[in-house]
Amino acid sequence: MAFLDNSGDIILDAVLTNLGRKRLAQGSFTISKFALGDDEIDYGLFNRDHPSGSAYFDLEIMQTPVLEAFTSTNANINYGLTSHTRTDLLYLPVLKPNHQVSNNGAPTGSVYYLAANSETANKLRTYHSSSKYVLEQNQPADTMIFVESGLDTTNLVGDASNRSSYIVNMNLLDSVYNVYADGRFIAGLMAPRASAYFRNTSAGSADINMSPLRRVNATSATPVLENYRTYNAAGITNAVTYNSTIAATTISVIAGPRGTVTSMNFVVDNQLAATSGGARSIKYDKYGFYNKALFGGSDLFDYIDTTVYVEGGVSSGRIQLPLRIVRYAGT
Repeated sequence: MAFLDNSGDIILDAVLTNLGRKRLAQGSFTISKFALGDDEIDYGLFNRDHPSGSAYFDLEIMQTPVLEAFTSTNANINYGLTSHTRTDLLYLPVLKPNHQVSNNGAPTGSVYYLAANSETANKLRTYHSSSKYVLEQNQPADTMIFVESGLDTTNLVGDASNRSSYIVNMNLLDSVYNVYADGRFIAGLMAPRASAYFRNTSAGSADINMSPLRRVNATSATPVLENYRTYNAAGITNAVTYNSTIAATTISVIAGPRGTVTSMNFVVDNQLAATSGGARSIKYDKYGFYNKALFGGSDLFDYIDTTVYVEGGVSSGRIQLPLRIVRYAGT
């Protein structure tokens, strides 16, 4: 949906997905809930120094074109609006992927490569010249994706006192992360155990152990998107704090006080995990691509692109993780 005009009467442009049109035709279309977002808004345009005065501070924001309503079934709001009853909140946590620590998973271009089996993982590591850019499905101690929650501001020192004052005492600590993944392709989530830790030493160096991950099954929570399942990943105390010797941001991607961190890998649907000597799943044909020379040369790959959504259980901060599930298909 999109608001087309905010001068005078508000006009709402509601575009139905294919599923919505189907239900409308069946006479069963009802709106049970909705979400608001501000994906297209750049608040950096707020100009307190506008020469015409305070009435014009937000002029550029108000004149920002609004996005066309999305028609895709799996489209979602990147920056959803949330409600907080407290009136004394100065900062809200954000979620950010961490590509700085050891055995972290990093994207290639805009996607994280998730190998459907070890044969494919070995091929991808060769092409990427590093294991950092390759996730191997169902592996508890190899490359994994790290996500941090905290106050990404330089106005507050990232020490234990500010963590307590601005996150813990404000009930903004994400002790659990909600992970939403498409059940057609993802069969399970690998998440950290309670014994995991993420901290720095008194000298400022990293002291991190988030493995081995354990497999968690989907919850009974209502999915946010059709075909999606909801998983819970534990939020581990983010004890990376200010140190005068080594900047804490060499370990953490959060500039200010840090709340929690989680890490994750994924279990691929068994149909997608066959080696090159096995049968190719029809899902690669239906939802993705097959026999593609992704990196040039004679090696061919099948792949499916999907998106995993990670949400702070308390803060409601959200990020998207674009995954490319890849299977080596032969030559």
